[in-house]
Amino acid sequence: MFESLIRIRAALARASRHRKTVRALNALPTEIQKDIGWTESKAIDEIRLPF
Repeated sequence: MFESLIRIRAALARASRHRKTVRALNALPTEIQKDIGWTESKAIDEIRLPF
C-alpha cells in the first residue's frame, strides 16, 4: 500500500514540474520560443498515475 502511495506522490510531483516548465516556456518571448523550437502548447490537466 505504501509503495502505491509513493508512486502516486511521484506522479503528482512529475505533473507539477511539467506544468511549471510549460508555463515558463510559454511565458518566454515569441522570438526565443521560435529559436528553441517551442510552440505554445495547451495545458493538459491530466495526471497519469502509475497503475
